[in-house]
Amino acid sequence: MRLSEIGDKEIVDLRNGSRHGQLWDAEMLFEKESGRIKSILVPNFQSKISFLSTHDYMQLPWNSIVKIGDDIIIFESQ
Repeated sequence: MRLSEIGDKEIVDLRNGSRHGQLWDAEMLFEKESGRIKSILVPNFQSKISFLSTHDYMQLPWNSIVKIGDDIIIFESQ
């Protein structure tokens, strides 16, 4: 699967139903040796954000993704 195929999908937490934007809004962290995706940083819209900071991010391990569907990416938070 290519990034261009999943970039528009909405990221949703299975535990509480919170939405974290689209994959385009996230940052990806890669393993240096293998080049595999280690985790993604998704916007955490549920946290309190001060007026000085523009974003608060939540690190989402790649293995916490439960399903990549037609319209959404479902993950289970810890």
